[in-house]
Amino acid sequence: MYNNEYLESHVMTASAHQLHMMVVGGAIRFAIAGKEALLEKNYEHSHLALSKSRDFITELISGLDDERAPEMIESLRALFAFAYKNLAQADIEHNTELIDNAIRVLELHKETWLELIEKLPEDYQASSGQQSSSWES
Repeated sequence: MYNNEYLESHVMTASAHQLHMMVVGGAIRFAIAGKEALLEKNYEHSHLALSKSRDFITELISGLDDERAPEMIESLRALFAFAYKNLAQADIEHNTELIDNAIRVLELHKETWLELIEKLPEDYQASSGQQSSSWES
């Protein structure tokens, strides 16, 4: 129960950047869990974990704002769709290489996002109440 309250509090007080990183982190964690379960031939657990990872990716896609930098948003949409499709295909074929492809894309996005956040003006970070260490959740 304490973990749920902590998580709820963390989510409710997080900035948009932090929420984005939480969703990316969730997608990566569940993809890794799905791969581990697949390697153990635990297909049910693998399916559940890969489904959760795809749910996180769906959230990433639905959170894209077409009004801002439409070309960049379309590239991000394609990137997330690639990860989603790889996880779906991996679930069907029991193929860990496809999971690795999705994880690589998501981790690259996470690294890029962190670099971008670090380059934001200090006054923007201060007004958002953000600290770079909290984005790595």
